[in-house]
Amino acid sequence: MSLAQVIEATLSPVPETRKAAEAHLNEAMKQSTHGLEVLRLISNTNATSPAILQAAAVHFKNMVKHGWDESKDPQDTMGISISPQDREMIKNNLVELMCTVPPQIQAQISESISLIAELDFPQRWGNLLDTLVQKLNSPDMAVVNGVLATANSIFKRFRYVRRSDELYTVIIHSLEKFQEPLLVLFIQMGKAIEGFANDKAQLVPRMEALRLMSRIFYSLNYQDLPEYFEDHINEWMDEFAKYLEYNNPLLVDDSEEDEPGPVDRLQTAVIQNLKLYADKDEECFLPFLPRFTTLVWNRLTSLSAYPKYDAVVTHSIKFLSSLVEKMMHNHLFEAESTLQQIVARIVIPNLQVRESDEEKFEDDPQEFIMTEIEGSDSDSRRKCSRDLLRAMCRQFEQQTTVIVMQHIAQMLGEFASNSSKWPSKDTAVSYNDISSSHVIGKDSARHSHHEIVWS
Repeated sequence: MSLAQVIEATLSPVPETRKAAEAHLNEAMKQSTHGLEVLRLISNTNATSPAILQAAAVHFKNMVKHGWDESKDPQDTMGISISPQDREMIKNNLVELMCTVPPQIQAQISESISLIAELDFPQRWGNLLDTLVQKLNSPDMAVVNGVLATANSIFKRFRYVRRSDELYTVIIHSLEKFQEPLLVLFIQMGKAIEGFANDKAQLVPRMEALRLMSRIFYSLNYQDLPEYFEDHINEWMDEFAKYLEYNNPLLVDDSEEDEPGPVDRLQTAVIQNLKLYADKDEECFLPFLPRFTTLVWNRLTSLSAYPKYDAVVTHSIKFLSSLVEKMMHNHLFEAESTLQQIVARIVIPNLQVRESDEEKFEDDPQEFIMTEIEGSDSDSRRKCSRDLLRAMCRQFEQQTTVIVMQHIAQMLGEFASNSSKWPSKDTAVSYNDISSSHVIGKDSARHSHHEIVWS
């Protein structure tokens, strides 16, 4: 059987046929030329069915995942053999292949590139970023987004890891190759967005490109603020501000309640970048804080309770919390009217139980309790709102105490007059939970803290 026939057989619903084909592939992987044969099959997109192409791409990715690392114990590599010559040929042609295959295949090839890069980049794959940057000039947005997704995956290794000389060597190499093309493309894409304002088919992939570039920005800036980004901070911040205010009805699906839209995903990425810079306390970013505080505030208070907005809401609240909890930014929030609005327009609406929360509770009570009540690593509107209120307690205890006590009394009164308004009581209970570590309305709310049964 040909390789295409063997891979097709692995998709068979007949167990015997499928197992025989899988065994055949396991033996074939021990041949040093097998990897290139799989790539040749994938490249023949016109003569091979999409299902076989997809299966072949997944097979190649698994080969790389288990067999590329030569330092592994042979027992852990499944017997996979890839000769040095084939490794070089694969690296020299893999980016080009990714740019020529359909999107669903492209994702698998992109992940394969990332897996190889994790081991070989940059010492044994020094031209990888040069090749990727060249492809950013493609007129095909599928190619551009494939390249950006690959770069994003490669640069994620810079996040959440301890600093080291080796890490900084890789970061410096990446910055030298990618920092300027990234800014140029970000600005160009913004102009294209303006030009295609009435063409949804052109807008959607470009919004995704902007989102991917924003995530690359996050990775390249995670460890330290690079000099190039500091020198060009005005350009970056102007672009970010533009997308926090961006609105286009073509990209808003009013019938969709759960899935974020292109603008929502981009705004979430932008706000994550703002919080990253705010946490660094870089002097060059301080002049932009009042503007972005207002922009994030305006966006946050304009969003509905639909789950599709959860990501942009939670990251917006986390950005505001990071500012509130720092004494150096007190001047942005110390006015009583500002604190009142934070509680009334941000904390209370996002602490309240939504219909979607009730549905989650009914579907999986244990998961809901762990996430929303006991606390977990995952973010939710309620968790982030509690964190924001705690930050207010630490920095503005007296003013916050008075404001919150008023709201607790009001919400308990609403429930007392109408038991169907139990969400108001639940929100008051949430306040009381927070007050366990801060002197806020303990006497007013203690008597209300008992189990709430949802019907």
